[in-house]
Amino acid sequence: MAPGVSYSVLTETPEIVQIVIDETIVAIKEGIAKKKKSISLFEVANSDYYIELEKDKWKSSLENALEYYIEREEYDKCIECRDLINQL
Repeated sequence: MAPGVSYSVLTETPEIVQIVIDETIVAIKEGIAKKKKSISLFEVANSDYYIELEKDKWKSSLENALEYYIEREEYDKCIECRDLINQL
């Protein structure tokens, strides 16, 4: 994407939304396994700055992902989200 792309463009592009949700699940799974207090989701524009997600936000992120996967009938991902929520 070109520099200066608006937030609404990013959040309304289905491919980007899918990547963000999928990567959030991977990061939370790793965070649980390694008993972390926060996880790094994405590096901001090759800057050595990262978007971090604190542990107290993991459950709500998983619940949002669960809703996303239910809408798309991706039930294997729903089970994964449910299992991760139960591990928190």
